[in-house]
Amino acid sequence: METKTKLIATLTLVAVVSASLITAGIITYVNSPGLTLTGSLYFNDSGEHHGGFEAAMQWNVTLSVKVGYGLLIVTPEPGYMNNERLQKWSYSISGFQITEERIVMAIDGHQVVLEFVENDTIWNTYDNHYISATPAISPTIFPGFISHFYVELRLSGN
Repeated sequence: METKTKLIATLTLVAVVSASLITAGIITYVNSPGLTLTGSLYFNDSGEHHGGFEAAMQWNVTLSVKVGYGLLIVTPEPGYMNNERLQKWSYSISGFQITEERIVMAIDGHQVVLEFVENDTIWNTYDNHYISATPAISPTIFPGFISHFYVELRLSGN
């Protein structure tokens, strides 16, 4: 009988500690601030930033994260030519970290680094953005894009 009492006491203690840890985690998550960044996703089929033999398109993106996890939502613009190339509009984000120099995260499990660009010399439009472009970011992360496409993900640093 003494062994049964010790087992019940141990299981009760484990249950109380587990419940406390889960509750603390939920409270921490709920009270943690979230971060929302906006930007754009650009692609073309030429493999270079300026070009596009048959297709080029840009979409708005919104990245919402909390405690390192979140969603990247791509907003389609109905009626635009080549809009159908992208076949998925929502991507899971994990491992999100941001500094003044870069953003590091995984998009649907694919590691991506966006470097902070103070002065955009490619487009002369995206100053103070975090940017990752082919070959640093693989086009195949985004269903519908082929490996030889050019992709550029930009998030505003303002």
